[in-house]
Amino acid sequence: MSDMIYSKSFAAGDEIFRIGDQGRNAYMIENGEVEISNIQDGKEVVIATLGAGEIFGEMSMIDDAPRSASVRASQKTDVIVIQRARYMGNLRSDNPMMNLIIRVILNRFRETQHLLVGKELPNNGTDASLDEIRDLAFSRINIEKDMRQALANNEFEMHFQPIVSLDDGHLAGFEALMRWQKADGTFISPVEFIPLAEETGYIVELGRWALETSLEQHKTLMAEFATAFPDKPSPFMSVNVSGLQLSELKEIDTLAEIISTSGVNPANIKLEITETMMVENFAHATEALKKLKSLGTSIALDDFGTGYSSLSYLHQFPLDTIKIDRTFVVNMDKSTNSLRVVNGIAQLALALRTNIVAEGIEEKAQMDTLRALGCQYGQGYYMSKPLNFEKAVDVIKQKTTW
Repeated sequence: MSDMIYSKSFAAGDEIFRIGDQGRNAYMIENGEVEISNIQDGKEVVIATLGAGEIFGEMSMIDDAPRSASVRASQKTDVIVIQRARYMGNLRSDNPMMNLIIRVILNRFRETQHLLVGKELPNNGTDASLDEIRDLAFSRINIEKDMRQALANNEFEMHFQPIVSLDDGHLAGFEALMRWQKADGTFISPVEFIPLAEETGYIVELGRWALETSLEQHKTLMAEFATAFPDKPSPFMSVNVSGLQLSELKEIDTLAEIISTSGVNPANIKLEITETMMVENFAHATEALKKLKSLGTSIALDDFGTGYSSLSYLHQFPLDTIKIDRTFVVNMDKSTNSLRVVNGIAQLALALRTNIVAEGIEEKAQMDTLRALGCQYGQGYYMSKPLNFEKAVDVIKQKTTW
């Protein structure tokens, strides 16, 4: 059965599973009663009786090991069957350390259980899945440990991806992106360390450093730009702000202090937020964004279209820019629906009087299409990959246009 969760009924006396059966599911009793039995001194002995609202079969659901007890319906019983894949896949990928701890506790419980009944734990060979979980957990915990030392060791640096005016091909600004290269030369992908920093709360400290560093380096970029393009407006700097940073008003005060003491005109600062942050706590998000907006900064909504897009909140937040997620941009020439989505967002932004930045531009044809649809700005590998500070300066000095 393909459904991850489904109902099943058993008549009185029906065996649900036996000792030694391969475990794949857990069961929650809706109504009725079951008896849990085990073998003691060669006889099957009932060791527990469970009723409505209780769960059984949970151990094998966690580690996929053979059943350690038998279960039989003692009366007509309806259960909800919960397949292992429904939850354990998420636990393995989202929190491998917790998964490992649960598996270790379960293994030790099984060992104790078998000792109490005078039986040896069956030898099922090497548990490859446990080895995989252990490797993943140790890798993740090592990244977290190293991440907490990386700031002090100057292993983080900001890279800057040019954001280009689609009207004339000139540089309009940069998006600041965090990069991590360990002392031994190992590069840790943001896909690995950013979610971990979010999960552990360390993103708050990293976010402060990223904002402060980006604005400090932006002063040099603006000075170089003024020399290279004296008739062009100063480029803006877009910096990503985590929802955790905006979850406490005290932390917003810290961000405001960094901005006000940076020496960068707030009009040249754009703070990027995600849709998730906006809808999880509407009232708080509104207050937080208004406070940051009062400093004179711009607010950009990042990765629009991939989260909880809703017209009900868009017009209520002080947004200046909507960033179209790259998944729509890269598929414009392959999918009519993607092209329609981009066009729809462009029309929406026009109605809301906000600017548009299209992400993920990889070809000139995409740039031309976006310009025709009314998008003001674009970024992507067609223009430039994210650059370290020195190369970002060179782009300005060379008066690069696209």
